[in-house]
Amino acid sequence: MSDLTITIGDPAEHARFVQEYRAFLIEWRELQELVKQVMLGRTINSPNWKPLEGLSDDDPRVIAAEDRYKADLSCFVLARTAVDDFSEILILASNGFGTGALKTLRGMYERVVTSAYVALFPEVSRSLVDSVWTQNWKVWIRATKMMPDLASEVDQQNIDELRRNAEAARKRLNESICKECLQIKEVHSWTKVDLATMAQKVDERLASAGAKNFSLSNYYLRCYLQPTALEHATGTSVNEKFELVDGRWTYKIDSSGERRQAILFGHALLLLLMSLQNDHFGYGLDDAINARGKAYRRIWLSKLPEDERKKITE
Repeated sequence: MSDLTITIGDPAEHARFVQEYRAFLIEWRELQELVKQVMLGRTINSPNWKPLEGLSDDDPRVIAAEDRYKADLSCFVLARTAVDDFSEILILASNGFGTGALKTLRGMYERVVTSAYVALFPEVSRSLVDSVWTQNWKVWIRATKMMPDLASEVDQQNIDELRRNAEAARKRLNESICKECLQIKEVHSWTKVDLATMAQKVDERLASAGAKNFSLSNYYLRCYLQPTALEHATGTSVNEKFELVDGRWTYKIDSSGERRQAILFGHALLLLLMSLQNDHFGYGLDDAINARGKAYRRIWLSKLPEDERKKITE
């Protein structure tokens, strides 16, 4: 056993990845420096509550301040998590798991869109934060169905507090709870707006503010809709993993095509994310971001079909 060597990943596949994506990997070193400038060491300061002292909790000025604070926190954390998503995409892709990388791209896109949405529409942040209570209540209901004796082992005050918080959140978003069983209909039901509409609203708001050449909506198909079919047990997820070899159908191991899609569009999303964070928090890193954008186009556009090039340049 002393001679046993354990390797996680596929060294041969990793070597092929480095060779195939050499230009991107050289740029990745520069891009990481930009990510550090935008995301690392940043903090979100709480509002100045002093001018609001003596006002009631439901005063519009108090609500607006709370919403802005929650929106900034949510915007930043979602963005920081999306950065980790891209690192996970690279780890999966470099070891041959292109389909896994593409599924991770789906979550990254959702976080990028949601981060931008709550930043531009801070009034939705309250419902986003509230959704933790409805989710925890859903987990509690399911747990007690599986283990009926669990309720007797938990302090009743804690259960009552969870119920009160879930009910308060439900009143603010009635449609997220089934009236019969008091369970959540959808985990992501903190907003009435679907992700495609959220992306469109972000694009419209930024366009009205003078932003050019920016569109999250253009990435919805390749970054979310297609990967969603692979994420779940669907006919598409079955069909995409079959291939015909010597007249017989077998499991498709090669997912290099999915790998390329995940890296290309994940790279684009990361740049959009850096731009959104820079603009929202006023970091003044426009020149650095523009330089990385030019590098992106230099690396990828020459290798894309005309229809794909148009989507990216838009």
